[in-house]
Amino acid sequence: MQKLLRENFVIVAADDWYQRRQNDPLGKFFRSVADQGPRKGAGGATRQGRYTFTASGKLLGFNNNRDPRRMTSMLKDSLDRFQALPPAERTPGAVKVSSLSPGALDKRYVRALTSDIIPLKVHTRALRKNSQGKYTVCGEPGTNTETYRHRGFGISNDHLWLKNTEFDQLESLAREKPGQKLPDSVAMRIARFHLVDNTRGEPPHWRRDEVRKLEFRISPVDGDSERNSFRIAGTFHLETKDGKRGYTGEIDGYVRPQDESGNLDFHLVAIGDHWGEGTYTRGARPGKTPLAVVFTHTDRRKSQNQIPPQGIRWQEGYFGAHQH
Repeated sequence: MQKLLRENFVIVAADDWYQRRQNDPLGKFFRSVADQGPRKGAGGATRQGRYTFTASGKLLGFNNNRDPRRMTSMLKDSLDRFQALPPAERTPGAVKVSSLSPGALDKRYVRALTSDIIPLKVHTRALRKNSQGKYTVCGEPGTNTETYRHRGFGISNDHLWLKNTEFDQLESLAREKPGQKLPDSVAMRIARFHLVDNTRGEPPHWRRDEVRKLEFRISPVDGDSERNSFRIAGTFHLETKDGKRGYTGEIDGYVRPQDESGNLDFHLVAIGDHWGEGTYTRGARPGKTPLAVVFTHTDRRKSQNQIPPQGIRWQEGYFGAHQH
């Protein structure tokens, strides 16, 4: 299927949550394509799925099933429909697609990686303890061939966005007030939107009142004062009111500010016991099981590292997690 996609399609990935709401050319184009299929978003509902369509916006196929055989069949049927179109609709250059200026987009749904933001890569993975009591990888990545749901044993990806002003504040605290707590705005953003189990799908984020304990402290790294390196360490306890979902553990790591070449060394690890599941993260392991979340610096120049955090749909709440 991957070979079929690479050789015959232009692959585009987008977040339906934004597109179905955007009142701009991008959102209108997406909805015009989706309206030709079975998911017309009645009442603002999701239009999630896989769509194949022409550059002019003619729908060729739709699928929202996990079965790779059904997806492959839909792709092949779409190619047949494309080949049956008049040459004026399918020959190279037949349809001209004009570029969109940033000003043409609906500003309510623009989440751009601007120069005042530092992107950090976030990886989450399920772990287990071996016979020596040490953490190790859990199971084999892949899917359940009966339901085609993710097993949750692979590595998930997300991004944490920090403002430059926030990073500067962390440097100052480590240097001038060692042992101080991490600012609430940063600590709560990390806890509520990134200490989550997203290994099997789109996770529920923590409410502010579900943060039972959060104590992240910042201090200089011993023996590395010349580079103003600092350490972030502490504990956390996140749990729903009914106790059915939670995550409790420790976080520890270091940050070495930018060197002469502009490189930032950021490595932070949260590890502990997680339990429960969300509406879109079914299939969690029973009981309390080890889960790790790793934060590292990433190259902002690469397009895949400019993807907004999943939790930033609520932009005000993301950057003001300690207030909302």
